[in-house]
Amino acid sequence: MIIVAAAALFIRNKMLCRAVYHGARLEFDGISYTETDYKEIEPYRETWNIVCKTDDGVWTVYEIDKFPGREYVVARTAWEARVLKRESNIKAVSK
Repeated sequence: MIIVAAAALFIRNKMLCRAVYHGARLEFDGISYTETDYKEIEPYRETWNIVCKTDDGVWTVYEIDKFPGREYVVARTAWEARVLKRESNIKAVSK
């Protein structure tokens, strides 16, 4: 039973998309997120839905309950959490 559970976790981790941290910016699935102050969305509650993990395996990215569209996500390690906000890639058109 333990072997089956370990194999399932290994396969699940391989199937998750991978993110890359560049300083204070996180990128995955062609979307960039920048670190922001958690007070911007306080109080917030993380879900258990894992969005992705970083390439180095240190950070796990989770959805935030109030933002199922992933406008905000939280990157977490065992000892630290960082709230990230999706960057707007759409430039305003001036008239």
